[in-house]
Amino acid sequence: MNETDERTAETGRSEAVAKVIRLPIANAPEIVESPAPEAPAPAPAARVDMTKAEPPASAPVEGTVFTADEWQLGEDPEGDAPWISPTLRTPEGRAARRVYVQRKVRRRVRRWVARQWTPRGIVPTTIRGGARVHRWVRGVEGQNADAAKRHAEMLALEAERAARRAQFALLQRDAKKKAADVAQQQASMALTVATVATVGARKKIFQRAAAAYLPMAGIDVAGFVFMDGLIGLGAGLLVNLAVLARVGRRPDMSPEELEELERTEAGLPDRFEMGMTPRAFEAMLYEALTKEIGIAVHSLQVRLHNWGFEILIVFKNQTPEKLSANLDLLEACLPGVRTNSALLQQSAQARNEAVLRIPGPNPWKAVPELPYRKPKSVTTHELHKAQFGADMSGRPLALPGKRTSVAYIGKPRSGKSTMLRARLDTLTATSDRIIVGIDLGSYGSGFGPFRKDMAGVARTPKEAREVLEWALAIGAGRPKLFDRLGMGLNWEASPKYPGITVVIDEFPALVMAAKSENIPEPEEGEEKPLRLDELVKQINITSLKSDVCLEIASQGVTRDRVGANMWLSEIPVQVMCACDKDDIVQIAGGGAMAQGWRPDRLLPAMGDAVNDASVAYVMAGGDYCEPIPYRACIISDEEADRRATERAAAGLCELDAESAAFVPGVVLPNPGGGDPWDDDEAEEEPLPILLRTIRTIFRDLSDPSGLTEDELFDQLHGFDPTSWDLDRFVPEGGEPMTKGAVLALVLDKVLAPRGQKWAKETFRPKGSKSTAKGYRLRDLKALIGEDDGS
Repeated sequence: MNETDERTAETGRSEAVAKVIRLPIANAPEIVESPAPEAPAPAPAARVDMTKAEPPASAPVEGTVFTADEWQLGEDPEGDAPWISPTLRTPEGRAARRVYVQRKVRRRVRRWVARQWTPRGIVPTTIRGGARVHRWVRGVEGQNADAAKRHAEMLALEAERAARRAQFALLQRDAKKKAADVAQQQASMALTVATVATVGARKKIFQRAAAAYLPMAGIDVAGFVFMDGLIGLGAGLLVNLAVLARVGRRPDMSPEELEELERTEAGLPDRFEMGMTPRAFEAMLYEALTKEIGIAVHSLQVRLHNWGFEILIVFKNQTPEKLSANLDLLEACLPGVRTNSALLQQSAQARNEAVLRIPGPNPWKAVPELPYRKPKSVTTHELHKAQFGADMSGRPLALPGKRTSVAYIGKPRSGKSTMLRARLDTLTATSDRIIVGIDLGSYGSGFGPFRKDMAGVARTPKEAREVLEWALAIGAGRPKLFDRLGMGLNWEASPKYPGITVVIDEFPALVMAAKSENIPEPEEGEEKPLRLDELVKQINITSLKSDVCLEIASQGVTRDRVGANMWLSEIPVQVMCACDKDDIVQIAGGGAMAQGWRPDRLLPAMGDAVNDASVAYVMAGGDYCEPIPYRACIISDEEADRRATERAAAGLCELDAESAAFVPGVVLPNPGGGDPWDDDEAEEEPLPILLRTIRTIFRDLSDPSGLTEDELFDQLHGFDPTSWDLDRFVPEGGEPMTKGAVLALVLDKVLAPRGQKWAKETFRPKGSKSTAKGYRLRDLKALIGEDDGS
């Protein structure tokens, strides 16, 4: 290496020493570079010994030199200011915060006041602390000394009694003196032990008393001396009481009593009330589910509504079946919850989830009145949007009516007719439907004022047959018109071609009328007419495509209610009011109750108490597939009559000419409801003379419970000997007929045209212990329509 290279290397090392690296720092303030000091003149380079090894020269370091002041953070008015919550920067936010703090303070004060009546109050805590300090001062030594003292006193008393017995003894005097001496020795030893224990314990008790009471006394004296007399003394006493309260803060209670105390202090309620908070109700419900019923709960989510509480329950490896079977027990574990009001719904999202509803005293506040609808303002295609009911949250209930039948099931007084009248309010407002009613159980009164908007109302079995045969003829004939009218595969209702809805109230009454109906034998080549209930079944099977639908209200769907008409449970739309468990199983299946379908828990109306009347569970396809109870919207009788009158004045839908061709000359009975006071059937079919004669005979005999066939024939023979002569009933070439055969023949000839029959039944004559068989008075009253008085 020559001199020039050595001088260049030395100069580079000198410049590197005079520089500092500037590292890039994120978000650092901009730093002004300062000029680097001038490098001194290079000294002459020394000769390097090439024979010695030197470490390699490091790379040159480049940068800018900074002073210490340049690294300090500058002033930042926004960053250096104290943080203030944004909610407190406005007057409204500060006012809301002040209200919140005041409410919080009031709650703490109320809770503190309520705590004073518990074992955690100041007075009980202070007394308990003083007792604990006193027990500590006595210690084990003091307790032993007291026990030794009481033992010595007991032995001294026993020695005194032994000495007295020895002094006055007449028998075994020496033995009693010896026993008195032994007792005296034991008493002396016990006295010595008690004295030693007392002396030994006194020293330790004094030490503990000094450690416990001297600081308290010192605090009182210091307060009296340094804080102006009595005021300081009172302050010292307060400090001492605070210390004692601190010592006695833990109550001497059993675990159960302590748990009850903690429950009270936490504010957990003992009774269900609508004013309680969701958090308090959640704690109350969780304890009832887990401890009382034994259900593993994963989580609870409580939502407060104006009608009550809605709880989303997530079970832990369980289904809601156990809770569904113990709803009665749950209500018992939630005091204040109305009987049979808890509602459980299986969630559609997951099998281990369910929705529990606990209604308050008035859960149906959100159900509105029936909305007003102008005449002919609703179409068949809009019926599924026409509200006539609502659930507890106010969600509307509206059922389809286009080629769809509906069944209303419920016990007596469950509100089926109320639900049906609310439905009629929507049906009678349509512009493309003909409404026809059948009510054999209450002579048409079940439809209320909406009878005025019906094309016909059947109130007797004869009228019901006319209506059903009319509807079946139209329903069976309309498919012939589908192609001609361009309707496709189904009848499309319109004002020109209206659909038909047959509303049947009290369906079991129609079934009973069908059983007692006397259908004459058909002539040769004719088919036997169907019974009334069979006509209804045929309409449901064959006429839905023709838009001839049914709305049926029944007291049940079991065989004891509807006989062989159990197809009622297969109607696609089911409205279940308060009904039996057998009806639920028949309609919804065996596992429906476990999923929450519990109309059996609904209470029918009783007297003036409405209870759950007109409340129902609805099954109608995908729109109504969850077990949610709905209640019918209600309006006053005056408003219902005004609406019905308005719609009747606007005109009813008329049957199209094409459909009318299937029922030529048929006039529906009682259009517009008819006159409820008319007795047209009685005028057309007057009471037979025979029945009036027999009623006179019973009345003359002081109305016995019944008459045998011979007795009744003899009475008739005495009333009219010529007409009731047995010789007149002798067939040609035959033997004379018996009295019973003649009477049965005549009764059948008279009652058969009326569709009636009088069968012989067993009865107990007056003053007789045995029974007889014949014709009863109660059956006669039923035949002539006389009130039985029972």
